[in-house]
Amino acid sequence: MGRTMHAITYDPIHDEFSVPQQFGQAVLTFRGGANGEEPPLRVIQGSLTQLQNPDRLDVDPVHNEIFVPQDDVVLVFPREAVGNVAPIRVLKGTQMPVGRVAVAVDPVHDLLVVGGSQSGVGGRLLIYNRTDQGSTKPRAVIGGPRSGLGTVQGPFGVYPPRNEIILGSRIGRRGEISEMASENFYVGVWSTQDNGDIPPRFLIGGPHGVLRQVRGVALDPTHKSIIVSDKRLNAVMTFYVPEIF
Repeated sequence: MGRTMHAITYDPIHDEFSVPQQFGQAVLTFRGGANGEEPPLRVIQGSLTQLQNPDRLDVDPVHNEIFVPQDDVVLVFPREAVGNVAPIRVLKGTQMPVGRVAVAVDPVHDLLVVGGSQSGVGGRLLIYNRTDQGSTKPRAVIGGPRSGLGTVQGPFGVYPPRNEIILGSRIGRRGEISEMASENFYVGVWSTQDNGDIPPRFLIGGPHGVLRQVRGVALDPTHKSIIVSDKRLNAVMTFYVPEIF
């Protein structure tokens, strides 16, 4: 484990959680009940992996795959991969965001959502088929002035039963807001069936809301809640939103 871990994903089918390790250029997977100085069950690491400072990831427990975004590519590994293994697929989309990005997998509808920012145009959500690889054009792109996607704050989640994408962002185009924190941060909900400059269907937060610097979103469908981490507030907040679930 490192000083800062920017993503963690839990696999409820196999009771495991996985994290990216930037300094070790690795992906670590632990058992769900890990405690103390317990070693990981599996480590993906080495020159064949193409991992370079991995910062985000998502796990598809249905199809047993791990998705790791890096700049303008997404690397895909078998969930049970160990050691210095090459990815089984590499997605390099023609409109892939450059910079810190995050991904979320919809294993029910076989979709992969890639979120990030493009220079001069702000945040974008790119929707691909889960098995896309190579230089592939996305099947849909969400973004633009009406979308409110100034930035994409990952990790984020998808909720397949209602075709929803739920993520943190802030109003305004990338580069227009320079302060670290802003009252314009919010959590928004889009559909995986959206395409174009589409505003969010639901909003939690800004402008003038409680959120100041959203860093990640997790879903708790059982309790119809969204869990939001906020760096500026140094807090984790739970919102009860049954209308989303």
